[in-house]
Amino acid sequence: MMINRNALAASVAALISVFATSTVCADSLQFGVVGSPIDLSANISESILPNGGTVFQDSKPIFGTVPNPKQSAELLHISSTGINPSPRSNISGAFASSLAESNGNGGVGVSQLIFGSPGGSGENVVRQMAAQSLWTQTFRYNGTPTVDLKLHLQIPALQVELWGVPPFRDNPSFTETAEARANVDTVITHADGTFSKGGSFEFGLREFETQLPSTFVGSGLENFADMELIGTDGLLFQSLHEDTDFPEDRVRWRIDSVSTDVDLGLLHTGDTLAYVYTLTAEGTTHGFEQGYDAFLGDPFGVDVVTNNLNVTAELADTDAPEANTYTLMLLGLAALFVWRRRTVRSRVH
Repeated sequence: MMINRNALAASVAALISVFATSTVCADSLQFGVVGSPIDLSANISESILPNGGTVFQDSKPIFGTVPNPKQSAELLHISSTGINPSPRSNISGAFASSLAESNGNGGVGVSQLIFGSPGGSGENVVRQMAAQSLWTQTFRYNGTPTVDLKLHLQIPALQVELWGVPPFRDNPSFTETAEARANVDTVITHADGTFSKGGSFEFGLREFETQLPSTFVGSGLENFADMELIGTDGLLFQSLHEDTDFPEDRVRWRIDSVSTDVDLGLLHTGDTLAYVYTLTAEGTTHGFEQGYDAFLGDPFGVDVVTNNLNVTAELADTDAPEANTYTLMLLGLAALFVWRRRTVRSRVH
């Protein structure tokens, strides 16, 4: 039997190329991973807590979008209570705003400054404003070797700010809050119908008031603005800083835009993976306080964040030796085959 050496060499080169190229776009069908279009949604709400109920709520979902042509879900709610103290927009009233675009750009923001009671009855009444932008996408796996899906995020810049933080309080429950965060949650549906949790991610800031017993006689509780980090990846907080050119009763913290990769999870044959990426901004103000603002990205679509929501698939380490290992193995097999062929021919002669 005659063997075409050129065909053998071409086959070996093709196999080497497949294993050497491990990171690809999931929608290119490499490894049998098929991605669905992106569903997105803008959501806003205003509530009086704990028993006042919902003042306003709205949601705008869009299903089956693609990055190009771009589609947008956007909502803006102007509150009947308070004003917007932030220079982030020319809106005069307190507001909640959400923007989600099919190319991954978006943002959320809330801003409310109240000169008096937030509404309702009782000294512990809380008025809350919240805005969310959501993106979700599903991937189905038809291949054989286990693959690992990763989501690349370009998280937009965020800020949280409290206005009118008094130096003293009479009651520890009288506090206002401002929070901005990004989250990723993943669910994997297996071929047998069972579910498991995939990779998750959280990142953001929360600012709030804290009270301590006062050292001054008759002054109640000393009150100050405190801040906590949401998430554990210290590298993402390297640009964290406080703006100090404000009066003491106004405290703002900011983080620049950051990039990160989120491991969504391992897929086996027949698995389906769905992730949800969420941007959230929310704030609360209590009885006779001032207010807050919180932003994550730009809900008004002026500062665009690009290179977002890119999903890649690669062979999992448990199933795929390094490319060099495959290269040596395949070349060894080719050399062994040629040596055996020469041995057989020499025996015939």
